[in-house]
Amino acid sequence: MRRLAVLVTLMLVAGWSLAQEKPRLHLMLVNDDGIDAPGLAALVRGLQDGYRLTVVAPAVEQSGVGHGITFRTPVLVEERPAVDGIRRFAVHAQPATCARIGVGNLLANDPPALVLSGINRGDNAGQSTWISGTLGGAREAALMALPAIAISAAHPRGGEPKWAAVGQWARLVVDDLVAAGLPRPGQVVKVEIPHPATAARGVRVNRMGLEPPVDQGYHEKAGPHGERLFVSSWTPPDHDAAGTDIDALIKGFVSVTPLSIDQSDLAALPALAAVPWSSVLPATKPAS
Repeated sequence: MRRLAVLVTLMLVAGWSLAQEKPRLHLMLVNDDGIDAPGLAALVRGLQDGYRLTVVAPAVEQSGVGHGITFRTPVLVEERPAVDGIRRFAVHAQPATCARIGVGNLLANDPPALVLSGINRGDNAGQSTWISGTLGGAREAALMALPAIAISAAHPRGGEPKWAAVGQWARLVVDDLVAAGLPRPGQVVKVEIPHPATAARGVRVNRMGLEPPVDQGYHEKAGPHGERLFVSSWTPPDHDAAGTDIDALIKGFVSVTPLSIDQSDLAALPALAAVPWSSVLPATKPAS
């Protein structure tokens, strides 16, 4: 009888413990390097034991597409076989479109608490923020009133980031942000991980740098049949002011930058308000 009582007690304690376990936070993952990219795989590995994940990512690479949206043509979505219980959707469109379809359609009945975009192969510090598909995916989630985190990793020219360490840093930053109740709905937090990630010196909170790239343009060359071809070239800035994401990366720190979807230049409002704006159209002669 005593043995039975002990067994019942243990079962009650076990049941109580299970009842006290919080359900894992549901995160939706998007990127711009494509659903098969190593950065996305590193993010999944870093997060899967602590969060419930769903992947909604471009079927092919979509780097540099910014906040492009597909709206004139139907978008093909293919559900790939699940890996470790993680559902994966390949979307034939840009990251921002992935975010909108993922949140608004695929996960409408199981909405994510947070959208993560990345991990991008290559940093998105400074002006790259404007053209990054990684940021486009996160920004679209913010426009849908969700919190979003965009994560990118620097790498040597022609080489790869240290993906295992990059994934570990991503997990640390995500855990810290979630514990602090951040990002807020409608806010994007941009995370830049330096190379090599194994030697990162810690985390710094910074503003977005504005130093232009050393080289950003198109160089003309002749095609095989005499066509005029313009080939893109880009070299990142090699310095910026202290307190910027660029400076933090150069100095070996993980950079964390809050971004707002409100692009209003508040400092310019008084000057614009003082303009003596015309209030009526000029008189025009009737057409003969």
